[in-house]
Amino acid sequence: MARRRHGTAMVLASVAALAALVAVLGLAAPASANDDVDTALVMAVDISQSVDEERYRLQLEGIAQALEDEEVIRVVTSGPRRSILFTIVGWADRARVLLPWTFIGSRSDGAAVARMLRSLPTASGEYTCVGRMMRYLAEFTLPQMPVKADRLVVDVSGDGPDNCTSLTYVRESREKVLALGATINGLPILEDGTDREIGPWNHAPGSTKLDFPLPAENDARTLPEWYERHVMAGPGAFIVTAQGYDDFARAIRRKFVLEVAWPGAGRPSRSRDVQHVAGVR
Repeated sequence: MARRRHGTAMVLASVAALAALVAVLGLAAPASANDDVDTALVMAVDISQSVDEERYRLQLEGIAQALEDEEVIRVVTSGPRRSILFTIVGWADRARVLLPWTFIGSRSDGAAVARMLRSLPTASGEYTCVGRMMRYLAEFTLPQMPVKADRLVVDVSGDGPDNCTSLTYVRESREKVLALGATINGLPILEDGTDREIGPWNHAPGSTKLDFPLPAENDARTLPEWYERHVMAGPGAFIVTAQGYDDFARAIRRKFVLEVAWPGAGRPSRSRDVQHVAGVR
């Protein structure tokens, strides 16, 4: 009984902390149907064991800098509703909310979120569970959107392939996200900036080589290829590769602009670092 009370208290404390954070910033998500947004953007950020404190901070700082960027704010306000809904989910062996659904419709909104991101405590996990993260987004994050969005985009960044479940599970989880109308883009992070072949890795508890045989001869040989095959999907989906964690800020700003810019509003052209696939994969 004491353990149950402790667990309940921890959940209530976490919910209260998130609510207080949003309230303090004055960034509570809009609640009325009249406050629908142009784009709802989910940033799913890798917090697995390979992501130490420095790498974690480089990711959050990269997102913070993007939210302070003049071009990013211009594209955020380029649509007919001049606003987006934005959330950050950290993922490893399990997923968790780092930033709840937040309304961004101005330079001051972006700056306030950037300040908050720089003050977040470290979040960490163990294994790289892409499929579990996709399932979490489909079952919790996306259904809990407080308003409607004309477009729904999921942005997945990480430094390794799934080492928790089978490719069948990953594919089925991704289909659940696509069924909600989302486009899924990828941001593979090359740990040392080298696009080398995927080698053997540790499997998470509960997974075996029998149901998780990667890397197989007929599968992707590099991380960008793995993201192309098993992460990105949906109309207009693409990936941008970060050449190491120090390059994350550039890559995430580039992706942010491409994902949020409204068609016909000075949308930037794709450069050579953007691998694009039209339609659903």
